[in-house]
Amino acid sequence: MSEPSLEQVAHGWGVELIEPASSGFSDVWFALRGTEHVVVKRGDSLARVREAAALRSYFAGASRLLAHDVPTGTLLVERVLLGDDLMPLSVTDDDAATTVIGELIGVLHRDQLRAVDGELPQLHMLAEVFDAKPDPRLPRTLVEQARRTFDDLMVTPSEVVLHGDLHHTNVVRRGSGDVSDTWVAIDPHGWRGDPVFDTASMLANPRGLNPSGSSEVAHIVERVERRVEILADVTGFDRDRIRAWAFTAAVIAELWMLDDHNMVHGTPLALAHALAPRV
Repeated sequence: MSEPSLEQVAHGWGVELIEPASSGFSDVWFALRGTEHVVVKRGDSLARVREAAALRSYFAGASRLLAHDVPTGTLLVERVLLGDDLMPLSVTDDDAATTVIGELIGVLHRDQLRAVDGELPQLHMLAEVFDAKPDPRLPRTLVEQARRTFDDLMVTPSEVVLHGDLHHTNVVRRGSGDVSDTWVAIDPHGWRGDPVFDTASMLANPRGLNPSGSSEVAHIVERVERRVEILADVTGFDRDRIRAWAFTAAVIAELWMLDDHNMVHGTPLALAHALAPRV
């Protein structure tokens, strides 16, 4: 028997597909279930299991999981409206945007439901990215230092369900455009491990490192250092540990860029070089 189509699964949920949404990795549709705005998302079945497990673990601060068809890797989740992401605020007030993410980390990590064993991988599994064949476009000494730092970071006294990809475009506005609006996380990757890891994506993600358009390394590093101070103040996390994750995540970002696109982005690499002597 052939696998049910996305349309068939949606129909079984009483959902009408309206229009495709932009996504580079999944088949995603904006849809309606009655008068409720929803999102239907299909992709790699293991990735959808992780996303569903993370969403089920959060009491607040994330889009709501409404249904999960495990065999087809299809999710039905709340569509968060207004839905604009955090990038515009970062351009006009980066301190405020950083504060939003720091506060959201606290909400996501608080009072979690424990994920079922096996649904979410342990963070130490990220280490396999360092086993890639050396590439001269990434200095070997920098990659080796990142691996040592990563190993040190794996020694942690606590473990939570992590979003794993909490950057500016995965934080969206819920509300009606007034002071009561809140910010909500979407599209978690789903990991288990060190709580401080959830600061890493917004510090090392190329799309959020230079939202004002400046490509000067000094400007980028100054921005990251300011974010580290704010995140530490808001979350209570250790500043050096946040900085160490930023360095490690920047190197990992470039390793993934090489693996996926056979290129070095450059901005995370510049950040890693700037942070390396301090970690």
